[in-house]
Amino acid sequence: MKNNKLITAPYKGTTDTYPEDMIVRNYIFDIWSRVAKRFGYEEYDTPMIETAELFRVKSGNELSNQLYNFTDKGGREIALRPEMTPSLARMIAAKKNELQLPIRWFNIGKFYRYEKPQRGRRREFFQLNIDILGVDGIEAELEMIQYVMAVMDEFNAPKKTFELRINNRYLLDYLFNNILKVSEDLIPKLARAIDNFPKMELKDFKEYLIEIGLTKQQGDKVLDFLGWDLSKLETIRKESKGANQLLELFKKIKELSISNVVFNPSIMRGLDYYTGIVIEMFDIGGSENPRAMFGGGRYDDLLAIFGEDKLPAFGLGWGDIITIDYLTTYNLLPNIKTNTAVYVTLMDEKLLKETTCVVQELRKNDINTLMCLEPIKLKKQLKEANRKSIKWVIFIGDEEIKQDKIKLKDMNTGESVIITVAESIQKIKSIL
Repeated sequence: MKNNKLITAPYKGTTDTYPEDMIVRNYIFDIWSRVAKRFGYEEYDTPMIETAELFRVKSGNELSNQLYNFTDKGGREIALRPEMTPSLARMIAAKKNELQLPIRWFNIGKFYRYEKPQRGRRREFFQLNIDILGVDGIEAELEMIQYVMAVMDEFNAPKKTFELRINNRYLLDYLFNNILKVSEDLIPKLARAIDNFPKMELKDFKEYLIEIGLTKQQGDKVLDFLGWDLSKLETIRKESKGANQLLELFKKIKELSISNVVFNPSIMRGLDYYTGIVIEMFDIGGSENPRAMFGGGRYDDLLAIFGEDKLPAFGLGWGDIITIDYLTTYNLLPNIKTNTAVYVTLMDEKLLKETTCVVQELRKNDINTLMCLEPIKLKKQLKEANRKSIKWVIFIGDEEIKQDKIKLKDMNTGESVIITVAESIQKIKSIL
């Protein structure tokens, strides 16, 4: 029988996460989580698998085609979750009468989509989902925008490198129904065209509009719409719910002096359940990261798929992959190679007890401590500490034990001191 060796590469579109990568991931997750809690949001989670129908009902054809779906041993068709919003809606519908509004929840979880792996996109990814439910007015959108800006501040993101773009699905309905007067079957094609407008050459875009069934006159109206600014919205404020909502939102954004936010009529969002304001954020500092860093919007009607009354809701999904790409592009990731603060050497096997007691005391005081477990050459121990970029190294020899002290060395400066364990704890914690 032929001996086929298993491959060591992960499944296409997924990645192995080594310890140094975990530091980066946890840095991002920590900021997302800390800022969410600062805003009063609570963390939740859902199963990794759901019925496939849940994601087909309202998410649109594109996402349905990307499902990792299969039939389980009980004959049920299930899917790995490709996004969180339908699962969140299911949770809310299940206990709607027990939950106090407004609901502010967030989740950082793993998701799967069967799509072409490329820069900024993989088949397996982590995503922050943060939502506010039960607030009918644009105050919900305003709070989410403030959350985004607070996160970007925590990332130390230069203002010139990012832009939050906002549109409204009701405004797009005004384009489709009032300006163009197109048939229902043409709207999905036109929506995809508008979504792709920023990525296309103008000549190609015009030709594409004709190909999908628009007249030249209608195509010119689409191009005119894509050049609208807020002043144009003022002229249709009474006719368009979307224009009115956008104007009210930007008025409040201006009052709060929030920068890096613009109206952009090409922002579409691909999911079918969005009902009002939709948002996306882009890297505008260069061309390395053309994909949206995140997207979101209002989805007031989603609970209706469970037979429940409408519940106003707004949320966004922020992926880890494009975020890492963005932070790497602008050198915004911290130069952290380890979370270990102290390396404790083992000078002699007979000193194992005394050394272990010191290590236990450090750990009791919440100091991350790595202990050498066998008395190898000191040079090798120091090399290991340097490789891991550990700042402090402790030496415990016969002389230190006689004095009931330890030798503490700062690996960055090379300075060493003979002090008690209690003094070393105080010194280390003052810098952590």
